[in-house]
Amino acid sequence: MKKNIADNIKTVFKIVFLLWIFLISSTLAQHEKPNQKDSVSQHTPTHQRNVDPRYSVFGPPKPAEWKFQIAHMNRDNEGVSSFNFYRKDQRDKTLLFNIINNGLDNTNQYRVQQISGIMILFPFNDDDRYQFDIGGTFDKIMDTTLTNTTLFSRFTYRPNRELWMRVGFEYYDGHVLGHGGNLYGNSTLNSYYFAAKYKLGFFTPVAVVGGGEADGNTNNRFGGGILLNGPLETYAFGGYIKSTDEKEDVRTLAIGRWAPFRPDGLPSGFFIWKHRSDYDFQLGGIFFGRRNRFVRPAAVGMLTGMFISSVTLRVNSQLRQRKFMMITDDYQNSDFSFYYVHLNQEITPTSNVGFTVLQFFKLFTNTKFSIFSEPVIGIFYNEETNPTAVYNPITHQIEFGDETEKFWSYQLGVTVIDKFEFNVIHRPTQSSWTVALSYLIK
Repeated sequence: MKKNIADNIKTVFKIVFLLWIFLISSTLAQHEKPNQKDSVSQHTPTHQRNVDPRYSVFGPPKPAEWKFQIAHMNRDNEGVSSFNFYRKDQRDKTLLFNIINNGLDNTNQYRVQQISGIMILFPFNDDDRYQFDIGGTFDKIMDTTLTNTTLFSRFTYRPNRELWMRVGFEYYDGHVLGHGGNLYGNSTLNSYYFAAKYKLGFFTPVAVVGGGEADGNTNNRFGGGILLNGPLETYAFGGYIKSTDEKEDVRTLAIGRWAPFRPDGLPSGFFIWKHRSDYDFQLGGIFFGRRNRFVRPAAVGMLTGMFISSVTLRVNSQLRQRKFMMITDDYQNSDFSFYYVHLNQEITPTSNVGFTVLQFFKLFTNTKFSIFSEPVIGIFYNEETNPTAVYNPITHQIEFGDETEKFWSYQLGVTVIDKFEFNVIHRPTQSSWTVALSYLIK
């Protein structure tokens, strides 16, 4: 097993080394032709052009925004507290940190104390085209001395508007629920991958190849997809990833419409479906109103990330999606926002874990009264499925199954003196609530 891990790491270093040589060659070639215009700038729309080609991908720099949040959730006689912050500029969130106490590991169904963090760096002269991400999570299982560690890193290269490449590596060493007298069992996973896409007119082919090891079993994956651009900013995507383990084969489908940088009054939205034999995930959203930030970079980034994540570790999705806040601020992307999320994952042949959520937000932009501004109202419908274990006195065996709980909840929030955000989510039928106070620095 150690030999296989060492071989995998060596392969990753080889890929990174080759990519590094390619990057250096490209950089030297650019320095040799100082008068040649940057290919990215040539294709950038007029309202996005910037003299400095370093910012040709995400647009010109803007002052960074920091958000610090403290939050507490009380549910099922369990209290969960957290402290979070992030830094966001024109490139979206580039620095995140999270400390959580008594959080629930949804896959393993045990409580943990956890620290998570991620940094997104642009190491070459602050150039958008060279991006390095690194992050990790360390947690301790409550009432034990057992710990779990997750690490990930990836390097993204965008030489022009047509070509995009990424190489990444992920690692996990932790514990899963055991059987019989052994409450926990050790689990080790590692994976590496290379992905690329190239825009050819109205369609963009995407390819990905990766490998890894899960508890001593080697698993290789490869696949591809096609992104089609339609009229009125619409798009469609279809992709398939083949794995050594047939249960890991993944199908990904998506449709949607991104918003133009200058709003045209039409709604934008997306729907993504990922399916595996023991896993089903659906994510959708609709946004409309004067504030609509679901622009092309956000849409394509979300879609590419969802597809490529099929060859990476399942335990690391929160880090890759950059969602750490106990009460998120996704509602700030539009005046009206509607989200649909569905997850169902098989734990045993007779039990599952998952949820279905419908969320609707109304953000009152440009609304201000005294020290209060931009209030938000959210209404949610939730279905949660959790595994169960019941002892059968007739067979003298434990029988595994699951049960689904349905409930409504709502969110109220407001910004105070343009510096503080106060949000509350209440679940009346469960007598549970979540409260979060955020401090903004712009």
